Amino acid sequence: MTPDRHLGPASIEKLRPDLFITETTYATMIRDSKRCRERDLLKRIHKCVDNGGKVLIPVFALGRAQELCILLDTYWEQMNLKVPIYFSAGLTEKANYYYKLFINWTNQKIKETFVKRNMFDFKHISPFERQMADEPGAQVLFATPGMLHAGTSLEVFKKWAGSERNMVIMPGYCVVGTVGNKLLAGKKRKNYTVEIDKKTSLEVKCKVKHLSFSAHADAKGIMQIIRQVEPKNVMLVHGEKGKMQYLLKKIENDLNIPCYAPANGESVNIDATHSIPISVSRSLLKRQLSSFTVEDGINKKQRVAVMDKLPVQGLLVANVDSKDLRLLEPQEAMDELGLVEHDLNFESKQQLSFVDTQETTGAETIIQQLFDALNRWLAPIIVERTKESNLIVRSLSIHVSQDRQLSIAWSYKDEDLAST
Repeated sequence: MTPDRHLGPASIEKLRPDLFITETTYATMIRDSKRCRERDLLKRIHKCVDNGGKVLIPVFALGRAQELCILLDTYWEQMNLKVPIYFSAGLTEKANYYYKLFINWTNQKIKETFVKRNMFDFKHISPFERQMADEPGAQVLFATPGMLHAGTSLEVFKKWAGSERNMVIMPGYCVVGTVGNKLLAGKKRKNYTVEIDKKTSLEVKCKVKHLSFSAHADAKGIMQIIRQVEPKNVMLVHGEKGKMQYLLKKIENDLNIPCYAPANGESVNIDATHSIPISVSRSLLKRQLSSFTVEDGINKKQRVAVMDKLPVQGLLVANVDSKDLRLLEPQEAMDELGLVEHDLNFESKQQLSFVDTQETTGAETIIQQLFDALNRWLAPIIVERTKESNLIVRSLSIHVSQDRQLSIAWSYKDEDLAST
């Protein structure tokens, strides 16, 4: 993003949000470089005041006003110009006060010069009083509001619009229906009439120029920030319908991202994911990984096997104050919360039946078959066989009696294993 003269450039991380909402005031416009626009602005103002004309620059109180004041004040200093520059008092003056007070808001260049001079202590710019609009000779005035729909800027415009030597420079966006928008619509004509309100029309003889210094991003800037953020969906707001539709199609075609441009009051449903971060205890992870390690017969090293059928099991503990969630070993959780463990054990018995050809199969044979099968099914979990012909898998114990009755006992900790 392009930096201002008083503020650093906007920056944002690659957040990858579910939804990115962006304004689209300049959805189809790509502006010239900022330096070119600044050069053109200074050239036009200098030429106008050299010819004895007055220059009106309607601005919003915060942002553009400060940037353009710095630009003109610096230029006046370099060119040693004596023509007065004014800014309308009120909100702009208050904004300048806070810029001077909180210099740490500004960019690095302003901070570096602050030791010698505060850039917002303008040498060539003074507060404006209403009677100054009637004074003879050249002058430059920054006045609010920026769309010429009321206030000081409209009042002065009515006085200065009738002279061909004067000039109005519109540095920002003007909503349809405002005097500023009507001026821009007729700026290529000479001596035309602009409707101020239903009862008042004004003949415009002064020059009208549009040099965009708006804080709104142009189409290139909007596409650039969407690429940077990488959202899953984009929503367009604050723009003109036709231009928004053009940008919507460009985003979907060029970036392959679903894009929406709802009308005022319209609802849009967008599917979103919500991740809940959980911290897993180190000892729980070690135990889980040790259960999933197998011996590599070639390299004689242990490696972790992928076990997607056995979930990581632990106790989920929530901190009421910090809202943090932690997955702990049961013993860790009990020690932390001062709880006593109650061990639950389960047992299941099942009479085995076979087809005629296997009716004489003994308990030892059945245990061996189960041992071989479980080693295949549960690898890399270790299956042990005891002298009493029992099979042990963690807390799981399997026994086959001589009358071919299968008994399985297990702890609640291995419920997932017993149900496999």
